[in-house]
Amino acid sequence: MRVRICSGLRVQELRNVRSMAQTDTDIELGIGDERAELGDHLAYLWESPEEFAEGVGFLCLGLEAGDYCVIFGHNDANEQVLAVLRERGLDIEALMTSGRLTLMQGTEDAGAMLAGIGASFGDSVGKGARVIRLLGNLGWGRTGWPNEREILAFEARVTDAARLFPCVVICMYDVGRLSGRILVHGAYETHPRTIQRGVVRENPYHVSTDRFLESLSEPNPADSAGV
Repeated sequence: MRVRICSGLRVQELRNVRSMAQTDTDIELGIGDERAELGDHLAYLWESPEEFAEGVGFLCLGLEAGDYCVIFGHNDANEQVLAVLRERGLDIEALMTSGRLTLMQGTEDAGAMLAGIGASFGDSVGKGARVIRLLGNLGWGRTGWPNEREILAFEARVTDAARLFPCVVICMYDVGRLSGRILVHGAYETHPRTIQRGVVRENPYHVSTDRFLESLSEPNPADSAGV
């Protein structure tokens, strides 16, 4: 199944946009002293409120540096992210009015979620964005969100989509709440790099998008067992 990332731009046009938007691909994350590359899709594993707030530092640094930022996730997490930003003195309303900060929630349609993110990124590039940062908190098992397999497929496709834009995408994973199955397949198998305890690591467990999507089409015994 092919999902449209951004209805207004073709893939080659998106690559050209990324090339023109940013020549320096080495990006400071605002998490410890760590850095990433444009096009990176990273899983951030956190266990405490302090680690959650440290992850939001990714957006704080970007907003202070003039980057365009997207908060994407379920309502509870989005409110937590906004609270951290306010605690650090950022004017949320002014940033949203200027278009430099966008708040997005999930829907039941994973394809629509990906297309919506692509449209938001395309709009930001059109406004002159040289770096786009997205911090995500997916609604695993929440009402109004896709089911588990659909979110896993979405995560895999984000890895490919991120490479088309001048962006860094970080997905936050709550180690204390999420199941082992989600952590293994969601955090580790769909993200080429991870962040844990403030350190970016290359992820040896990452599975290529095509192979991962193929595996999702196979029957999973755990589904019928209700695990």
